[in-house]
Amino acid sequence: MSTPSNIGGGYMKKSLGLVLALAGLLTPHVVAAAGSSMSVSEELDVQYTYAGSAATRGAGPHVGSINEHSADVKYVFSPQVTKDLLLRFGVEWQRFSFGVPNHAPVPDVLQQASAVIGCDYQLGDQWLLRAEIEPGMYSDFENSDFRDFNAPFVLGAAYLADADLQWFFGLRVDLRSHFPVLPAPGVRWKFADEWTLNLVFPNPRLEYDVNDRFQLYLGASVESGTFVVGDRFGSDHGVPRLDHATLDYLAIRAGPGCSWKVMPSLTLEASCGYMLHRRFDFFDQDMTIRNHEAPYLQIACHARF
Repeated sequence: MSTPSNIGGGYMKKSLGLVLALAGLLTPHVVAAAGSSMSVSEELDVQYTYAGSAATRGAGPHVGSINEHSADVKYVFSPQVTKDLLLRFGVEWQRFSFGVPNHAPVPDVLQQASAVIGCDYQLGDQWLLRAEIEPGMYSDFENSDFRDFNAPFVLGAAYLADADLQWFFGLRVDLRSHFPVLPAPGVRWKFADEWTLNLVFPNPRLEYDVNDRFQLYLGASVESGTFVVGDRFGSDHGVPRLDHATLDYLAIRAGPGCSWKVMPSLTLEASCGYMLHRRFDFFDQDMTIRNHEAPYLQIACHARF
């Protein structure tokens, strides 16, 4: 097993990982493919979240309390084409499952099943770039057809000021969303031996390294997506105008967590706290459902080979 120095060594490789975090990812671990001169990395991310019952609030319809189970599984492999270019190919499945009172105008399930196609490119000594698109189906998987197809994409860049300070610039584009273009600037600043301010979305954190393998943090997470509901979703829930409507989903959570590097290629994480905001926005129909705060628990596994 070897790590190619032409990607910039340990420091450059770590900073590349922060570009990936800007797109909701983590850094790949580059290894040499057996019997081949081409290097390949593999990533596997698995995450599960539970949010307790949260009552409806605001001007939208009252639907009672809603709890949530969500899961996300993503696998990507990245062949190194040249000393500066990595390609990315993979798949992702994400599912939100909601405990909803009968006939409330909130989907029981929202799902994403998509491919991952992109590349990472090192531009000079201080710039790292990423482009990635995720074509696939984004819906409640009721009466699915080609109208459920979507292809959001992400553009990201990192400027490596030095080993302790990096700046990030990101852009997520989803033409189906109510907000089709979302910028995401960020910074990573290691201001002390054990402390790092990692303000990179969608998971900004203040991190404390207990040792080389164990880390504590206080942070936030943002879950979002744009989905299409079924042809009869509105009619079945007493709101016909919501038939085959487009829905923006957003949840913001905050709390403490910990990260344990079980081995160099495997990291486990756990966090808990409060879901501060959750919104189901049928923006074309001018109908939004918001929830009060609720406790949450999240566990995750990140493998790099």
